Amino acid sequence: MEILVAIVLLGIMASAGISNLIVALRTAKYTEVNFAANSLAISKVEEISAIDVSALNASYNETEPDVPWSDLNLTFTRTTTISVNDDDSRTIDVSVVSNSPDVTTDVSFSTTLALWE
Repeated sequence: MEILVAIVLLGIMASAGISNLIVALRTAKYTEVNFAANSLAISKVEEISAIDVSALNASYNETEPDVPWSDLNLTFTRTTTISVNDDDSRTIDVSVVSNSPDVTTDVSFSTTLALWE
């Protein structure tokens, strides 16, 4: 009888440990995908920031449907929008969404660039 109780207790502890492992693996994967999405957004903002501010306008708006990240087997959709503000500054908005239904993430990054005289 004691052996049966011990086996049942070990089974309960093993299932709890396995469930904790699954949650930890999912969290690690989400963190990795979120890091990739953030990096893709920031790299696009840096790329556009290198352009002369007075030349930035809606012609730089684009949607890239399949942007890869080297360490992941999934792609992202990256949307870039440039807005010319009333004070002639430019606002860059970049949104990155994962294309995987298993690991979803949606990251937005925005910055405003002023004209220097």
